[in-house]
Amino acid sequence: MDSSFSESLTEWLEQLVNGGWIDPEQVRPLRSGDDAGPEDWFSGEERPLIVAFFGGTGVGKSTLLNRLAGEKVAKTGVERPTSREVTVFLHRDLPTDRLERHLPLDRLRIARHNNDNRRRVVWIDMPDIDSIEESNRELVLRCLPFVDVLIYVVSPERYRDDSGWQLLRRHGQRHAWLFVMNHWDQGDEAQIEDFRIQLREAGFPNPVILRCDSREDLTERLPDDFGKLEEILTHLVRQGGIERLERHGLQQRLAGRRRALEQLLQRLGHPEQGEKLKQLWRRSWRRTRDELEPALDLPVKTLAVEVAGKGLRRLGDDSDREHPLLRDLWIRKHLEDTLDRLIMEAAEAGLAVEPLRRHLGGYRDRIETVFREQIRRSVAAALAKPGRGVRRFLLWLTGVLRYLLPLSASVWVGWQVVSRYYEGMLGGNDWLGIDFAVHSLLLIGLAWLVPHLLHRLLQPSLEKAARYGIRQGIERAFEQVESDVEQILDGWQSDWRRLHQRGKQLLETVEPPVDSAVDGLLGRLVVSEKR
Repeated sequence: MDSSFSESLTEWLEQLVNGGWIDPEQVRPLRSGDDAGPEDWFSGEERPLIVAFFGGTGVGKSTLLNRLAGEKVAKTGVERPTSREVTVFLHRDLPTDRLERHLPLDRLRIARHNNDNRRRVVWIDMPDIDSIEESNRELVLRCLPFVDVLIYVVSPERYRDDSGWQLLRRHGQRHAWLFVMNHWDQGDEAQIEDFRIQLREAGFPNPVILRCDSREDLTERLPDDFGKLEEILTHLVRQGGIERLERHGLQQRLAGRRRALEQLLQRLGHPEQGEKLKQLWRRSWRRTRDELEPALDLPVKTLAVEVAGKGLRRLGDDSDREHPLLRDLWIRKHLEDTLDRLIMEAAEAGLAVEPLRRHLGGYRDRIETVFREQIRRSVAAALAKPGRGVRRFLLWLTGVLRYLLPLSASVWVGWQVVSRYYEGMLGGNDWLGIDFAVHSLLLIGLAWLVPHLLHRLLQPSLEKAARYGIRQGIERAFEQVESDVEQILDGWQSDWRRLHQRGKQLLETVEPPVDSAVDGLLGRLVVSEKR
């Protein structure tokens, strides 16, 4: 794996995991260790073929290795009921420094030989993969990427026991497979055929199944295929099988990397999920409003009376622990639980919940503050300018008319008095009488009384103004909460787009795997591409 790509991939995976977008188990196939290969243990022109025995407890893996070595290099029988170590049997000239860097030294046992004919084959005896010890299975999976050929050992009585088989087959597409039915003296051909059918279903059209009888008494052994096992491995070494397996494994790792990246991108979802989340939020918040508005009628009326009597101080301030309008626990809890309901609905829709919860953060506790601020601001504005626009205009107009009309009437009466006096002095008309004085007073009085009464009637009450302000504040608070949460969801969607785009860029840097089809003997040893 290219170092720059590895660093970018690791950084991206950490962002996914730390942000809660992806479960840590889902990124395991893309961890750097999974990209290792046999060449990381041994390299060079004469890199050996790495062959490992895998199988369940009691199938005779160590017995086979001892038979190959011609001596007791691996623990068997009562010595090895639940082996916790890896036994490596290799030529004396092969270095083991890389091998020791990848495996724990306290669980590594190295045995060497001097047979130059087996110089290019390294044999490994693995712990039982069906062991109840989790560390044994972890050690098996830790070694698996470095193996060229998996020799899966079964026994006639346990060849259908797939606890270990299922574990290996998930990781085995990059390797060659040989299957050994050990303890053949206890089996028959029907079991071989049944095992072959099982392997075909697993993706091996024509698997190589070898029969082995590894009893210590040579005179009791039945004719078996042990010699053929060595012939197959020797053929792979001499006919370029190591290079072909290495190339096949590299292409499979490349294909696996692309599949894992594609699967992660699919788990992240699609671009429209952000809009889907907003729709969920709008629908949820609208339902909350519909449920709360009838319940707020009585608290609004009660608070309006208190504000009219005690002023804005009755609304409290930010230091108050409980807002008068939200003293009803059901109302307050209903507001706060709306965000929890959004998270639940997002989970049901298959969206990433943990980053959503982190983005919402402490806004759940801020909802009450939003209502407090909006109600206080709206009530203050309502009390400063009580009534609605038309009513305030009429109130202003009647306030002006109750002074303007009496003044106008007084001016007119004064004019009449002066003009009649002047005419009387000239002897043209009679002097003004009592009737004129009474009617003039009535005119001036009506000119003042009518607009004054209208002005009084139009004067809004503080209670009504406070109620109107509280209602306006509630409406604005609902709108602000809806807008604030949508902005939070925009941030969530922005993070999602950034991570998704980064994942697509990483996928584009992974070259599509070329055709790694194999034929002949090697074609029988690898999992079919049509699997």
